[in-house]
Formats: sequence, structure tokens, C-alpha cells
Amino acid sequence: MIPLDIHTHRLPDEPGTAVVSLEAGEGLALPSSPCSVGIHPWHITEGWQTQMDTLARLAASPQMVALGECGLDKACLKTLLPTERGAAFALQEEVFEAHVRLSEACGKPLIIHCVRAYNELVALRRRHRARQAWVVHGFRGNRQVAAALLDAGCHLSFGERYQAEALRAVPADRLFVETDESLRPASAILAGVAHDRGLTPEEFAQQLQTNYKNVFLHENT
Repeated sequence: MIPLDIHTHRLPDEPGTAVVSLEAGEGLALPSSPCSVGIHPWHITEGWQTQMDTLARLAASPQMVALGECGLDKACLKTLLPTERGAAFALQEEVFEAHVRLSEACGKPLIIHCVRAYNELVALRRRHRARQAWVVHGFRGNRQVAAALLDAGCHLSFGERYQAEALRAVPADRLFVETDESLRPASAILAGVAHDRGLTPEEFAQQLQTNYKNVFLHENT
């Protein structure tokens, strides 16, 4: 079994394919292995447009297989004054939409961080009529939220914690797994998800590799 990890913040300590998530910034050196680069909604600064320029230059690199993580997060706004939250979320949307436009221009998928903003995410995907894959990482929502995202054309990635009912509702070709910041190895998370899907780890790993080739490498498109 060759494990697949489409979103991690640390270098893998076992064989397999792992997409390491990096923050866009001046002077960023890409690794030789697969990676994604983006602006996390927690880390938006006044210089985000300069970061996007850097991201656009890096997007041609073959080892950069996706943009992100990027996205929308209402939970991180709770420390702001109520009068400030609208403008702060509008900035998140502006930065995310810049990622969407670049994703469509360079033909690479998005890895998306989304917290308490699923309705807005679905609306943005439909507004942009996005053709590239949107992979919602670390999905922990319920079956109804999963259904809404899937209906909008999103893919879902599951990590160490998730709702099994939602997991089982995802079509095989729209599913990924990840470690994110977990210390558990990708092979262990893959095995747990496979069990809840009624598959052997080997069967599930093969499906994940097919999904990776289709979405991140465009081998069958």
C-alpha cells in the first residue's frame, strides 16, 4: 500500500505521496516534492497582493500541484468587534477570489480551508463557474453540508476526525485523505477511513492514487 496525503504541514516520515502546504511569500523556495502554496485566511496581511504576484510566478512550477490552502473562516473573526467583522470577511472573500482566478488561469486545483462559511463557498463556486477542482480539506461537517458541497462540484478531504455518515456519502472519485497537522502517519489515517468505507487499505489507496492523478496531475483529462 502506498499512502497518499493531499494536505500536510510537515515533511512525511514514511514512503508515499504527500502534498506539503506552504505559505506564499517573497523568497519562498519550493521543495522538489509535491506541494501547494497559498494565503491562509488567518494570515492575510496588507501585502497580500504582492504575495499573489509571487504565487502566480510559482504556479508554473511542476512540483506545485495545487493552490492553497486558502479559503474562508468566520470562526477566526470572533475576536474582532462586530462592526469590524463584515469588512474582515469581505477581505477574506477578495483574497480567496484572487486564488480562484489564478486557479482557473493556471489550471491547478484549490485546497480550501473553510470554517462556518460553506454557504458562501458554494455561492462563490457557482458564481465563478469554476472548472478546476476545489478540494475542501479537513472536512468535519455533517452529511447535509457534504451533500451541498458535492452538489456544487467540490471534492472533500478527510483527516483524523470526521463524521462517518458524511464520509460514506462521498462518491469514491471525489474523496481524499490528509494528515494536516496530525502526528498520526498518513497510512494510519488512510486505514481508518478505508475501514469506515468498507474497503481494505489497499483497495482504498488505489482509488486515492487514481483521484490524485485525475485532480492534481490531470492525467485522465
